[in-house]
Formats: sequence, C-alpha cells, structure tokens
Amino acid sequence: MPPVRAVERAVSILTALGAEDLRLVDLAGRLGLHKATVIRLLASLMDAGLVERDERDRYLLGPAVLRLAARQLAGHRRLVGFLRDALERIRAATGETVTVHVRVGTDRVCVDELESPQAIAYRAGVGQRAPMHIGSAGKVLLAFLPDGERLALLRQLRLVRITERSITSLDRLEAELAQVRRLGYAFSSGERVIGASAVSVPVLDAEDHVVAAVSVLAPAPRLVGREQARCVEILKREVPGVPLSFWSTRPARNGRAAEPQRWTSAGS
Repeated sequence: MPPVRAVERAVSILTALGAEDLRLVDLAGRLGLHKATVIRLLASLMDAGLVERDERDRYLLGPAVLRLAARQLAGHRRLVGFLRDALERIRAATGETVTVHVRVGTDRVCVDELESPQAIAYRAGVGQRAPMHIGSAGKVLLAFLPDGERLALLRQLRLVRITERSITSLDRLEAELAQVRRLGYAFSSGERVIGASAVSVPVLDAEDHVVAAVSVLAPAPRLVGREQARCVEILKREVPGVPLSFWSTRPARNGRAAEPQRWTSAGS
C-alpha cells in the first residue's frame, strides 16, 4: 500500500473511532475497506497506542490520542487568550456575537464566544461541533488549508444536509472555497440555522497556515449590504496573525502585537 494512502486510511480510522467505538466489521463497512486491510492498519495504530480494543471486541481511541488531545486543548486555551482582546474589540464595533472555531477532524468546534448584548441575537455555543462544509467558519478553515491537505479532507467529508441551504455538492463547495481564498473571507446564511448569517476570516500563522476562524454571527437581516461589508472590514482589521514564537513562548494577550495577516495573498 502506498505510504500516503496508508496514512489517509489510518486517519479515516481515527476519525471514525473519534465518533464512536466500532467492531471490525462495522469499521470496515463504514470505510469501504476490506477487513484484512483494516486489521493491518489497526495493528499499527495499536502498536503506537493510538487505538485500543476492549473486552467486547470494539475498537476505540487509545491513550496516545488522549495525550495528543490534551496538548491540543492546551494550545486552544492559549489561542483563546491570545485572541480575546481582538474579540472584545470586534464585538464592541459590531454589536454582534463573535466566535472562534478550530478544526477537529472533519468538524469545526467553537472554542470561544462573546455573545451580542442585543435582545435578538444568535450564539454558536462553546464546545459545539458542526460539519466543516456548513457555515462560514468551516469554509474558512477548509479554504486556507494547503492544497493537498484540503483535497484529502474533502474526500473524507460527508456533505450532510442540515437545512435547505446546506451545501451538498462537492463541486459547489470547491467553487465557494476558491472564492473564499480570493476574497479573504467567507459568508453564509441559513446553512446551519435558518435566519442566522455569519462572516468569517482566518487566523493565519507566520507561514500563512490557518489555525482558526473568527466569525461575526447575527440575525440575517442585520448582516447584509453595507453592514456585512463593514463587519468584514472590522474582522480583517482586528484579527491578528499568530507569530512564529506563539507555540514556544507565552504570547502577549494583546493581539495587536502579532504579525499582521497578509491579505494580498487572499486577493483583497
């Protein structure tokens, strides 16, 4: 088996087991692979501590995954602290709910949220997951991935329909992602919740790798025309880039000290 294909299949196994514990026959069926292939991959993953088998002969994520997850969660907490001042400024300037989403497998997860003070508002909910193809935050997280990583992830996505506005066509999704890269932001309306709209921009590191998405979330009538354009401008102005030193040193909480994002590469 070619090394890249083996890695992709191993990732697919970990993603499937991240959703639920599975027997061999169910795991092979879900992934569309022969049981012999899955057994070989599971053996390697078990040797690395990434997968375990319980007394019911079900496979589940192993302790090595939990250690990696704990480290990742610590990174998310640091990222939240790093971005918090920028989020406060964005909420003050827009009057709307502001969120931070990160990618977890094939989903996006809200890791921070400042709620709108207005009587009628929408919220995402810290800890809530949603499919990557649904909503502006997921599109940003997809659009700014390196090409190879994005294409591999797109092959894993199940384009489920949540509302009548959800994207269920891979061709349409790829076209929208290309537009997001050109514009430097994503917009969505009613893809997850009818009546809610959002605009999102990426949080990029010093090498232009996307690490998170920051979004403004509002009732659809409040995020159209000039107000939508104004929110995009505020997001692009206030969301900081992540400096090279972020992951190795304790960052300042003031996001303005970070390196600026290079929006020229996104076409705006």
